[in-house]
Amino acid sequence: MSIDKWLSKKDSKEEQRREKAFQSLSEDEVKDLKKKKIRSIAEKSDQKSVETLESDNFLREILKFKEWLNQRTYLKGDIDKIETWIRNLYSNIKYEAKFKAKSIAIDEKKNIIENYKKIPPKFLDEKTRIAINKKIHGMTRTNSDNYYIRKLRSTIKEKLIESKYYEIIDKLLNLF
Repeated sequence: MSIDKWLSKKDSKEEQRREKAFQSLSEDEVKDLKKKKIRSIAEKSDQKSVETLESDNFLREILKFKEWLNQRTYLKGDIDKIETWIRNLYSNIKYEAKFKAKSIAIDEKKNIIENYKKIPPKFLDEKTRIAINKKIHGMTRTNSDNYYIRKLRSTIKEKLIESKYYEIIDKLLNLF
């Protein structure tokens, strides 16, 4: 297998196709594409910068505490101040943990919603799908929507129990 195949060439068909498509765009479309790219880059950097700023602030606080401790010769009179410093540092740790958990939860929710969109429309009946969409988007649900969600949950529980039995049978069949 040749590595030349993996290297991009300026004369490749795909590169030529991209160039033609880019040249056929109007100036407004090019500007819109550039804005979208800038937005996506800015969003990615904002997410990373918030996390780095949080950890940098925490490290700065620890260094301040260390410097303050190093300047002290007699700590018995400073016990109240030391306790306050430690409480503040501990609260910062708890805050960062909650912040990270929220960001992870948001990412997981987005992934679950994307996976839900991959489900074929005919897999669920229309009323159940409407109820799920209302739940996802936080819209007010009617009693019938709640009914269809409860019905789906009970069906899912039954199917999960059945799937355990099918797994056992599958292992049995693969064994022989």
